[in-house]
Amino acid sequence: MSNSELFTEQLVEFWMNKAVEWGQAETPTVQFDVALHLAKLRSFLQDVLQKLHATSSTKEMMERFPFIGQLLGRLCWNPLVTADEESRGRLLRCLCCMYSAQPQGAVELKANQWIRNLLSHFCTEDDSDTTRAILKNIGCTPREYHLEVMKNMVACLVKDVMSTSCHAVHGLELCSCDRFYSISLFSIPLVTCPEAAPLISALLQCPAACARAILSKDFLEAVSEALLSKKLVVKETAVVALWCQSVTSLESATLHLLQSVLSIPEPFPQELEKQVTDSLLPRASALHCPLFLVVNDIFRTMLLGSDTNVALRALLQTFTRCFLRIRGQMELQEKLLLKAFFPHTSQAMITLLLKLPSEVPEEAWPARLLRISRSVQMEVEGEAGHGTRWRRNVFESWFLLLQCGDWVDVAAQVLVTSGEEACATLMWLLAFYYLPADNGQQRTQALAIAKEAFNHLKVLFSTAAPPLEHLQALVELMSTQSSHPAITRLVLQLTVNFAAFSPELPDFAAQFFHRVKVRCGLTCQPLALLAGIEHRVNGCAILGRLRTIKDIFQ
Repeated sequence: MSNSELFTEQLVEFWMNKAVEWGQAETPTVQFDVALHLAKLRSFLQDVLQKLHATSSTKEMMERFPFIGQLLGRLCWNPLVTADEESRGRLLRCLCCMYSAQPQGAVELKANQWIRNLLSHFCTEDDSDTTRAILKNIGCTPREYHLEVMKNMVACLVKDVMSTSCHAVHGLELCSCDRFYSISLFSIPLVTCPEAAPLISALLQCPAACARAILSKDFLEAVSEALLSKKLVVKETAVVALWCQSVTSLESATLHLLQSVLSIPEPFPQELEKQVTDSLLPRASALHCPLFLVVNDIFRTMLLGSDTNVALRALLQTFTRCFLRIRGQMELQEKLLLKAFFPHTSQAMITLLLKLPSEVPEEAWPARLLRISRSVQMEVEGEAGHGTRWRRNVFESWFLLLQCGDWVDVAAQVLVTSGEEACATLMWLLAFYYLPADNGQQRTQALAIAKEAFNHLKVLFSTAAPPLEHLQALVELMSTQSSHPAITRLVLQLTVNFAAFSPELPDFAAQFFHRVKVRCGLTCQPLALLAGIEHRVNGCAILGRLRTIKDIFQ
């Protein structure tokens, strides 16, 4: 079909001459002429748009409509034309049609660059004297004009996205789902514009009618980067939709959270829980099991190289707590079995550990903890030291225990009032938590030191005037075990729990904790442990005692 059959030569010449004459509408005469012809221009642009839709490539468009680039370019730079909502919308749709999702050759590459430059012009506020003078005549400031252009451009593209329907038959026809890819590419320069958030959300959340309804990888990466740098704000559902479509974006969000948390040597639970919740990762993980498995694998990998990192352990515990809470709020029919989320762990361990202590009556804690400890011990010592499978079981049992560290915290609390038999079992659980591998008998050593510390603490917190050697011995245990910080941490956790949960806080406590602070150089660690207890037992009568102890370390 010849160009003359598409548009008459006179019609093309008329509008090309008008676009040249109008320029940037700098004189009143020109501005009047633009206003006079706007209705006809809209009609012509609609015809152009329909013809562009019928073509299969940018190269074909330029061959069949050689005037199109110059015409659209001139009109896009005319603020009176683009101030008209319908004209602007049709111009933008024409540009979108011309954008090549997969450019073939120099012509289409150059056309894409030209379109991106025009789009950048739309997104950049023009505050020149000429523009201000022109816009004053139509009653708006450059800022108002810019925002209105962006708002309507986005509304235009959102409408296109939402109205896209699939009509391909066995992949042989030109499917409108292909336009998702083009529009996503076209939208990359917009991702950091606040006004473009509805378009970004629409692209991310529009259901895929067929396999061809995909988004550009570059677009997904740009959105991910904008979200992490807080240059883009969209609804939670759009963020989750991004992660469902892009594993790379999910990994970036998880690593961003890790970096933020690991930059603080001793994160406090209240701030950490807010940080984890705000990341949306627990909510997304509860809604979509594949997302949880990806996040969990990243945590697992990080742990292999940082098994004693306090901040990483705290993150694992907080993430899992938030995940379980959100999952607990979901409707029953929405939930997958927990085994799907923890495929490497035995059902017995899942049943015992993946229920928050707050969901279990306090009087049932001791019995449940004994069952937890025996179950973990059975996994660890059942096939002691034999083969890859045993080592994997040990790691997975320990990993789950770290994730469910709330039960370890409760075990340290229950130890204060437990009998001798229960103490031995719970002490083993704490030693395994801090030192899972018994290389060089480290766990055996940790268990022996923990029992020694426990015996000193029993005497110190049950006698009005205990022999000072117990106090001195306890300080020595914390100050001489610096070769392995995990052992110091274990002794400190026992000490803080005795101070918090013993029937009375003895008079010597202030002197004792002052020695711990000065002699052992421990300040942040006790405060973080105390904050963890306060966070867990909020509203209980011991809060006054916790504040007293915190005052010593501050």
